[in-house]
Amino acid sequence: MEEKLDAIIDFSELSEFIDAPLRTYSSGMVARLGFTIATDISPNILLVDEVLSVGDVDFVSKSERRMQEFRATGVSMILVSHSLSQIESLCDRVIWLDHGKVMAEGLPAEVIQAYINRK
Repeated sequence: MEEKLDAIIDFSELSEFIDAPLRTYSSGMVARLGFTIATDISPNILLVDEVLSVGDVDFVSKSERRMQEFRATGVSMILVSHSLSQIESLCDRVIWLDHGKVMAEGLPAEVIQAYINRK
């Protein structure tokens, strides 16, 4: 982990706060650091739960590029999000859940359209 520390700090853009206690971080800062650590260790499976909703535009864009790189190398990803554009750009298959019930499953465009037309 020590070998990766500089890359983690650089990607997370938290260099001026990195020595502060974690309890002083905002939820967005914790999410940013957590995403950076989780994706810097080259996982076989990546679970991302709304983490990209807390960053600024540049960080979100950089994070989406990193996720696209994982996707291109065959890493399995589970993305939990309310961002339809992120779902469409990052996913090959989508499951729409509503209170734990599967409402639709399939290609992103089809499930997104079903979600939009739900009412």
